[in-house]
Amino acid sequence: MDPSRSRRSQAAIRWTAGLGVAVMTLSGCSGAALSAGGSTVDPSLKIGLIVPLTGPVSAAGQALRNGFENGVRKVNQSGGANGHDVTYVVADDGGDPATSTQLARKLIQQDRVSILFGTITGDTAEAVGKVADDSHIPFATAILGDPDRCRPYAWTFGESTRQLLTPAVPSLMAEHGKRVAIVGSDYNFPHSYAKAAREQTEAAGGTVVAEEYSPLGQTDWQPVVTRLAAARPDVLLSMVVGSDAVSFTQQAQQFGLLTPALGFDGAPLDADYYPALGPLTQGRTHVVRWTDQLNHPDSSAFAADYQSRYRWTQPVPEVAGNAYFAVQFLAAAVNQAGKTEPEAVNRQIGTLRFDSALGTATHFDPGNHILQANMLEATIQPGGLYAVTRSLGLVPDATPKGCA
Repeated sequence: MDPSRSRRSQAAIRWTAGLGVAVMTLSGCSGAALSAGGSTVDPSLKIGLIVPLTGPVSAAGQALRNGFENGVRKVNQSGGANGHDVTYVVADDGGDPATSTQLARKLIQQDRVSILFGTITGDTAEAVGKVADDSHIPFATAILGDPDRCRPYAWTFGESTRQLLTPAVPSLMAEHGKRVAIVGSDYNFPHSYAKAAREQTEAAGGTVVAEEYSPLGQTDWQPVVTRLAAARPDVLLSMVVGSDAVSFTQQAQQFGLLTPALGFDGAPLDADYYPALGPLTQGRTHVVRWTDQLNHPDSSAFAADYQSRYRWTQPVPEVAGNAYFAVQFLAAAVNQAGKTEPEAVNRQIGTLRFDSALGTATHFDPGNHILQANMLEATIQPGGLYAVTRSLGLVPDATPKGCA
């Protein structure tokens, strides 16, 4: 399921004291020398990538890293940022918030990065976001989700739950019925997803008839499936993530909950899971920010390069696309700022209007730092084609507030 790791020139590998995680300093293309511990002024943009390359969400983490690295290559092939190649440091947090916190501090204090990027789960993003705020360093995420609150230095390139659910829930209810069940992994993001899903369900005249959560690493889903089935839902929204998404969906079908008559949407329909769940998701529609079937030259070139470079025969994960375009957005903000000083870059991220495959003049809402970009409805077809069947345009999300 995981894409093969890219072949990269490695400038240095060292172990972070007390953490037991590899931290690698790399350059995007040129192999330009980096300053050691920030002792020499480095005019290039240096990004700290914190990503779970191990643990229960490592597949999504590796896809994020791959898309990020493709984005760096694209930027450097186009002249870099302020005329210098973008460089980066990769750190594996294993999906653990305490490790994420320590790595964020190290990347800022020792590696002297100008921007932090990455993480997958909401609790690790919250941990890094706090360090970024304290240090006045921009922090960008590329995964689906909503911040618990707006942070001045945190920027969400991934689609928000409301950007997904606003078009999806009314459509599912109109086709399947108004009884909605919600299931999720038991950490902060699935709970915030459920809150938004309840709002959308009630606004469309429906009722949430069941709500279930299980800790990451769950293997026996029969009790959860049984309780969900007893509620007789018409629609099931799942934010079970990582390897758990596969086992839950398979057991939901095995024990009779997941049928063609049941409306179904959520994380298991993401392209990441198609290799394991393809037959259970084909024919269903899924709201996305990006798909490798998007008809745009840069998008198509990225997808082809991703599949060739990583020998990837499945649909390219959406988080990889988000990361690829996010790096280009950040480099454009650095060019607009004319320097890599974090405060100046942070200001420019908030004002930039950027054209890409994700839309014209994409930008961040000043109140919540969520990217405002086009959304798409894709239909999952045999062979893992997430074919665009409807353009939804820009789906605004003005929650939560707190930054403007």
